[in-house]
Amino acid sequence: MRKDLCAKGKGYGWLVLALVVAMAGPAWSQTSLPEGKGKELVEVTCSACHGLNYITNGHNSKADWGYIVSDMISRGALLEEAEIPIVVEYLAEHFGPAKPAASSSTGKINVNKAAARELVASLGLTDNEAEAVVQYRQQNGNFTKWEDLQKVSGLDSKKIEAKKDQLEF
Repeated sequence: MRKDLCAKGKGYGWLVLALVVAMAGPAWSQTSLPEGKGKELVEVTCSACHGLNYITNGHNSKADWGYIVSDMISRGALLEEAEIPIVVEYLAEHFGPAKPAASSSTGKINVNKAAARELVASLGLTDNEAEAVVQYRQQNGNFTKWEDLQKVSGLDSKKIEAKKDQLEF
């Protein structure tokens, strides 16, 4: 049975949901999801409350995605019981734990492909610094040299300079 805001005593729920979805429209165009069973469910359901980049940066295990989806449903996400495993499977398949970004031939970390968690683990960045790198990259495009990372607000450039020989672009 589909949970909806109207059933929870908020007669204006569908109107609010429609407004949220309308405002989320630009977020849909910022990131596209890979093809696969569950893509449309994820786009419609998850984008009602936040942008797709929130999802694409997740890199959670299947169990964690299951927990996250359950939590979102408890907060009002509109999914039928049968749709839950489809969404969880899609998210785990496409946005599961990040594959190692280091090149197998060089052992260097590719800062244009690495997830925030990988930047933390491999370069010793804080969570906030790693997120800032990923967000800067998404908004401004790929880095071409280590000095480009100095433009990232909130990133300690001394850390990057000390690790510059471990970076790949």
